[in-house]
Amino acid sequence: MDGFKRLALGLGLVALALSGCPSSESPSGGADSESGAGGAGSTNQGAGSVGGNQASGGNQASGGGQSGGAATTGGSGTGGGTGGGLPAYATFHLNYTQSFDFDKCSERDIVIFDLLDTSDADLQTCKSLGAKMVCYFSSQYEEWRDDAGDFGNLAGALDGWPGENWVDPNDPANLAVMEGRLDIAVAKGCDGVDIDNIDRAGHEDYVIDIFSAARARGLLVSQKNAVEKIELFFDYVDLYQNEQCQEYDECSAYEGLGRPVYNIEYTPCQTLPYLYSNRKDVEAMDAQEWACSP
Repeated sequence: MDGFKRLALGLGLVALALSGCPSSESPSGGADSESGAGGAGSTNQGAGSVGGNQASGGNQASGGGQSGGAATTGGSGTGGGTGGGLPAYATFHLNYTQSFDFDKCSERDIVIFDLLDTSDADLQTCKSLGAKMVCYFSSQYEEWRDDAGDFGNLAGALDGWPGENWVDPNDPANLAVMEGRLDIAVAKGCDGVDIDNIDRAGHEDYVIDIFSAARARGLLVSQKNAVEKIELFFDYVDLYQNEQCQEYDECSAYEGLGRPVYNIEYTPCQTLPYLYSNRKDVEAMDAQEWACSP
């Protein structure tokens, strides 16, 4: 048998063998889709607004043409764990002083004022212009606050911040002060709270108690910094703020969370698609801000 006939015979035998093999098609439905860790849901980066405001004069997400509107989270922690129904991206303005730029209240989705220093009237004015109001306070002791005498046992000083001390997280008097501040936030009409200085080791249960008490009062909870505790606090948090994540190369920790993130830098910064960034003066923390580079 010449070579050509051997080849033809061989191919015929192979075809016969293959005709009897079962189908190797994969099950219907295609590849399995991966669900977001911790119930974070979709991370659609569209710049959906909270309360209808659109940012002007600030940086917007550069995530391209994502469609479908703003995504919300799907956790199941205390107070619902739903991320407060907030979009994955929002615009922010922060001002801890009493010299306000109320234009930002109509230009930005979320505005952050100091809870204890801002008058009810100023909070309501900003809120009436369309912004969600998130009210700032520290979870630790500050000697100049009106409620300073109500704290219980204190610990060491906060380095670099005169008049501030860490509290004893196991003293119920300290949690009672925080609950009193949450009641003030509700009375003033705050939509949420920005609780500072939550990163100290050994304070985790204390912080979760504050977050849970806020949620029980219908307040949104903003986690300030503490990147290493994002997973721990995930079910108690609705949005995030971070100082200097670009400077310290930590911003990637917030990518894909499906919740709005406000990044504050004190040095030149860049626009990132999954968070809202601008530059502030750390010594002033007033209404002034500078846009980050594209």
